[in-house]
Amino acid sequence: MNKLVGFLILSVLAFSCRAVTAEDLFGSQTLGVLPPQFAYDASEEATSSGMQRMMLPSEEQIPEPIAEPLSTPLSAGDFDPNPVDYAEDSFRSFDCRPALLESTGTWLRRGFWYAEADAVIFARTFNANEVILARDFDTIVVGGLKNTLAIDGSSCAEGAPRLSVGRFLFRDHENRDHAMEFTIFGGGNYGQDSQLEGGNLVMPNNIANGNPSFDSAQRMSFDYTTWFNSFELTYNVKQRMQKDRMELEPSGHWVRRAQPSNTNAFLAGVRYFSLDEELNINAFGIPDGNGDGDNETGNYLVQTGNHFIGTELGVSHAYETARWSITGKIKGGMYLNMIHLKSNFDVSGNVTSGSTDLEGDNLSFIGEGSLIGRWHLRPNFSIRTSLEVMQVTGVALAPYQVDFVPSGSPYIGKNGDLFYLGGGFGFESYW
Repeated sequence: MNKLVGFLILSVLAFSCRAVTAEDLFGSQTLGVLPPQFAYDASEEATSSGMQRMMLPSEEQIPEPIAEPLSTPLSAGDFDPNPVDYAEDSFRSFDCRPALLESTGTWLRRGFWYAEADAVIFARTFNANEVILARDFDTIVVGGLKNTLAIDGSSCAEGAPRLSVGRFLFRDHENRDHAMEFTIFGGGNYGQDSQLEGGNLVMPNNIANGNPSFDSAQRMSFDYTTWFNSFELTYNVKQRMQKDRMELEPSGHWVRRAQPSNTNAFLAGVRYFSLDEELNINAFGIPDGNGDGDNETGNYLVQTGNHFIGTELGVSHAYETARWSITGKIKGGMYLNMIHLKSNFDVSGNVTSGSTDLEGDNLSFIGEGSLIGRWHLRPNFSIRTSLEVMQVTGVALAPYQVDFVPSGSPYIGKNGDLFYLGGGFGFESYW
C-alpha cells in the first residue's frame, strides 16, 4: 500500500514539471508580438492544477473573411476578354485584382490557324493608247479623224476574289511567329467588245502586214476576254507586338493594353500564275472580187496561254496598335513563262486562211505592292481595306498576235506588259 501511494505522488509531480517546462519553452520561442491567432491568453485561469495554460481562439472567435467583389477592367479600355479568375485568391493589391505575373505580347493574332479573304477590284492596263483593228476610210468625223475599231488599252475595273489560309508553326526566341500560308487569287474576267460599220473598213499595215485580210468589209466587230489565276505557297516570319502592359487606372482598375509597335515580316515561297486571253474578230460584207454580189465573211480567233512558275520573296512593315494597324507590303520574283499560242483565221469561199500552233518560253517578272489598313473588332477578328498594284512583264497578249500570215505565225509576240491598279476590302480571322 505504501508503495502504491508513493507511485501516485511521483506521477503527479512528474506531470506538473512537464507542464511547467512546456510553458517556459513556448514563452522562450515567442518573444515579441505574436500573430493574433497564436496570441497567449493570460486572462483565463487553469483548472485545479493552479497553472496557466495557452488558449487558442475557438472557431467562433476567428472572423469570417469578407467577400469582396473583384475589380474588372473598364469596358471602354483595351482589356482581356478572358481575364484570370482571382475569386479564390485571398491576396489583394490596392483593393483590386493584382497585375498578371506575365505579359506575352499576345494581344493580336491569337490562334493556330488564320484566314484572310478579300474582294479585289483591279483596273487593267496593257497599252497606254489603243490597239486599232480597223479604220473607216469613207467616213470622217469631227476634227478630221476617221472612225476606228480599237481595243482599249485600259479596260474597265473587274473584281477578283482572294483567299489565304495559314497555319502557325512555332514562335522563336526573338518573339516571331513562323507560319505556312496558301493563297488563291483570281477568277475575274476582264472583257470588252465593240463593232464598227462603214463603207470601206481597212485594217492597219502593222496588223495585215501586206497580206490579204478583212479589208473593204462593211462591218467588223471583236470580243476580247482575259483572266488570271494565282496559287502561292509561302513560308512567313512575322514579328509580334511588344509585350502587353498592365496599367493601373486612377479608379483602381487594372487594364491590359497592347503597346503600339513597329513590326516587320518576311516571306519566301513558290508561285504558279496563269494568264489566258482570247480575241475573236469577225468581219462581214467582204468583197470577193468576182462581181457576183455575194460578199464574204471572215473570222480571226486568237488564244494565248501564259503559265508562270517560280519563286518569290517579300517584306512588309507595319505600325500596329490595339485597335488598328497600317501595313506596307511588297513582293516579287522571276518566273519561267511557258507560252502557248493558238490562232486561226479564214474568209468564207476559201479566199484566204491560216492557222498557228506554237509554244515558247520566256523569262518574266511578277511584282506586287499593297498598303493595308486594319480595324480590329476583336483581338482575333479584323476588317481590312487595301490599295494594291501588280505588274506582270514578258507575256504574250492576244491583240499582239494578229498578223494574217497564211502559213501561220512564225513567232510569238512576248513583249506584253500588264499593270493592275485597284483596291480591296475584306476580313481576317484567327482561331
